Amino acid sequence: MNVKLFAPRRIAAALAITITAGATSLCGVSHSAMAQAAPVIVGNQTATATVESVDHEAGMVLLRDKAGNLDTVRVDPDVRAKLPTLHAGDKIGLRIVRTIDAVIAPPGAPMPESTESAAGTRTGPHPHGMMVSFKRERVKVTGVDTTRNQVVFVDPDDITRVVLVRQKPMQEFLKTLKPGDEVDTTVMDAVSFSVLSRLPS
Repeated sequence: MNVKLFAPRRIAAALAITITAGATSLCGVSHSAMAQAAPVIVGNQTATATVESVDHEAGMVLLRDKAGNLDTVRVDPDVRAKLPTLHAGDKIGLRIVRTIDAVIAPPGAPMPESTESAAGTRTGPHPHGMMVSFKRERVKVTGVDTTRNQVVFVDPDDITRVVLVRQKPMQEFLKTLKPGDEVDTTVMDAVSFSVLSRLPS
């Protein structure tokens, strides 16, 4: 599933996500095995768009937002087969929800795997569908600065990243980290959509 499916570039600008998160800790359990940030909603927005054109073979949908901006969305074939078919002229309503969580991976834990699923109805005046993806990655912490609320880590592509942690709950999770920790992160994106109106066929 293409990430743009959930947040086309210009539509996403109107659906800006303010990252917030909660942190939990379990007493009497080893730091490496259980330190985690609880899953929290970091985005919950709605939008409307008009389908300009559809390339069913390629799985490409061209959307126009309220401001008139165009965005192309790609839907993978295995997901597309479970969703209602969209047509040029359809006006659709979208709800985009994103959650994020993180947990320190215990030594020897298997690598996390990303998954995606979809479901929908194709009949009736307002067909609707839902797509859910869980993007899971393991990163390696190389530096923690709790004074500046910064964490440095190496991502799965072997790129070193520096992140400023602005939210207090996540700052608490930051305090449980140390260089060398491996952290499994999960970003869940869920998009539900329905056809609000359709041109007569």
